[in-house]
Amino acid sequence: MKNQKTWVAVILLGTVAVNAGAYLMVRSRKAAQPEPVAARPPVPTPDVAPPPPPVAAPSEDANAGLVRALRASGLAALEDRDYDRAVAQFTEALKLRPNDKDSDLTRLLGIATDLRSRGQSRTAQAPTPREPSPGRTPPRTRAAKLAAARAAREQQHAAEAAPQEEAKGGLLLVTSTPPGLVVMVDGKALDLTPARLQVSAGTHRVVLAQGDRRLYEETVEVDGDSVRSLNRDLSAELTPSAPRPAPVPVAAVGPASPPAATASPAGGPAPAPRTPESTTPPEPSVAKAAVAQRGDLEVTSPGLYGEVWINGRPYGFPPISAQALPSGPARVEVRVNGEVKRRMTVEVEPGRSTRVRVK
Repeated sequence: MKNQKTWVAVILLGTVAVNAGAYLMVRSRKAAQPEPVAARPPVPTPDVAPPPPPVAAPSEDANAGLVRALRASGLAALEDRDYDRAVAQFTEALKLRPNDKDSDLTRLLGIATDLRSRGQSRTAQAPTPREPSPGRTPPRTRAAKLAAARAAREQQHAAEAAPQEEAKGGLLLVTSTPPGLVVMVDGKALDLTPARLQVSAGTHRVVLAQGDRRLYEETVEVDGDSVRSLNRDLSAELTPSAPRPAPVPVAAVGPASPPAATASPAGGPAPAPRTPESTTPPEPSVAKAAVAQRGDLEVTSPGLYGEVWINGRPYGFPPISAQALPSGPARVEVRVNGEVKRRMTVEVEPGRSTRVRVK
């Protein structure tokens, strides 16, 4: 009985030992093998479209040549008094530059529109002559004859008074290329080109100038109640000429010692010694005179913030300092979103800085 219990205990211990060894072997194998890594789902990348190629900005001066041609055609139409064609040409030029409110084209369009409306109103107000009806018999009574004679005298007086009223003055239209030149009539500076001036009938002396420099002069005849156009292209006169180089003074080089007297031929006079030639002094520079004819203009606008234009050119937002402007009247404008809010004419003094405060 005792031996049987011993064998049972030995068998149980052997079984436990075998199971423990098998367990340790399996665990060591699992530890030696790497654990499988769970595959991560791919992160979806957003579809990024490639950046569009840069588009070249259109050149601002792409239509500059066509605009100049339309402006010249409109000016020629103004000279021919064809105001309908002038309005059409200036309007087409402004359409080519919708974002550029050029003061020159805008003023020319306003002048052409005003002259066209003036001509249309004059045509509408012109009295049409009344033709006597063929079936109407002349008045026979004395009272009727007196009334007819009085009416005829009144019509005659009205017809004589009309030319006298019309002869009071006319319009003088002065344009130039480039614009912005000073218009002087009979020695007085009145406006900058393009200018529409009301003058008396008769002969006038018109001068186009830039500062103190007179570029063109002409005597024009203005009839009563008429339009006289004067258009000149002065681009060649305004082109700066190449400065002439100042002559370099050459010093006269003489010998270190006077030359020995040479024997003169028998009976002949001795040769006179040569004197050094005098050198001409260099010409005075005209730079100081050119600077003296120009001045500076400082513009401030505490109450109105807009872009400052001087003589049709933008100079930025105030406060600004425009330097080396031609002396004389300068047209100053303050524009807000392309619309002119303030306009004034300022006298630029040569060699000085003029300050302007826009209210």
